[in-house]
Amino acid sequence: MAKQEESELDTHSAVYYHWRVWELTGLMRPPGVANLRYLVYSITVNLVVTVLFPVSLLARLLFTTNMAGFCENLTITITDIVANLKFANVYMVRKQLHEIRSLLRLMDARARLVGDPEEISALRKEVNIAQSTFRTFGSIFVFGTILSCIRLVVRPHRELLYPAWFGVDWMHSTRNYVLITIYQLFGLVVQAIQNCASDSYPPAFLCLLTGHMRALELRVRRIGSRKENSTEGQSYEAWREEVYQELVECIRDLMRVHRLREIIQRVLSAACMAQFACSAAVQCSVAMHFLYMADEHDHTAMIISIVFFLAVTLEVFVICYFGDRMRTQSEALCDAFYDCNWVEQLPKFKRELLFTLARTQRPSLIYAGNYIALSLETFEQVMRFTYSVFTLLLRAK
Repeated sequence: MAKQEESELDTHSAVYYHWRVWELTGLMRPPGVANLRYLVYSITVNLVVTVLFPVSLLARLLFTTNMAGFCENLTITITDIVANLKFANVYMVRKQLHEIRSLLRLMDARARLVGDPEEISALRKEVNIAQSTFRTFGSIFVFGTILSCIRLVVRPHRELLYPAWFGVDWMHSTRNYVLITIYQLFGLVVQAIQNCASDSYPPAFLCLLTGHMRALELRVRRIGSRKENSTEGQSYEAWREEVYQELVECIRDLMRVHRLREIIQRVLSAACMAQFACSAAVQCSVAMHFLYMADEHDHTAMIISIVFFLAVTLEVFVICYFGDRMRTQSEALCDAFYDCNWVEQLPKFKRELLFTLARTQRPSLIYAGNYIALSLETFEQVMRFTYSVFTLLLRAK
């Protein structure tokens, strides 16, 4: 059974759902599909939805004449535009995504070669967490889409799924209203699928990095700990040479982990920075919306604003939480080199170990925009900033 699990180990399956979404939405050509056919499909889908959908929201925002409506529409428009920018960023880093897949295959092969059940279990655990995160985001987007449809049905008068401008009279034309509603529903579903993948792939990659760090930590802690079994039929010096080779292999594994972190940094930097910017903008617009809507008792608009506020805050919390998990695991990996049985080893073992410790002293972090660390401390600062903005606007009212 253990051998079967080892042979089935594929940590890239953590982003299996994301890869299927990117193929479905025109970013990654599936195997066996003709280039020209997929290119036409990709251009059509992304022009009709990825471009036209936010343009219609932005046009409606520009035609809004009252501040309350402007704040409400601004929240939706900012969220959608940033979501599309994150989606476009996936296309920009697609080469790095393929590089990650190739590197993960090498690291999986190494884990299968070592064959330690605890390492395999740690890797599979992170894969399951990543897939569960996608399913959780998917459930949230399905719930939100259904809620939007219910709201449309129960309203006493005609209303669009989302405030948008199409340049035609849909209030007095049933045909126009039906066509626009069908388009918005189609666009909403496609955008929900895109956003689900865009919001959940940063945690997935952070889980992958955490898992391989954990596997390497377990591997390093075992260095030199099998003395009695290893010295049967061989000299003490031969055993020490064998332990030195184990260290060298672990250092190679550490270099692969560092390489994986570097690629993930490039992949996530722009996407996470866009999420932080979106969070700040939406939180400010929600604050303004509450101030200008307070006397009108428009509870529906307030609920929508609260939902968007909680959504962008949750997205920031998730990436900060998983970034903090990865940092904690990198610190444990550093400690593992201290904990290995280095006292009895060869001088060259100790020399290599010192060089390795010097490289691992600084905890690994992923930075949004190469500047803002993904950690719980950063999330705390975001919350403090939000509270300060609300306080400032209340005093200025």
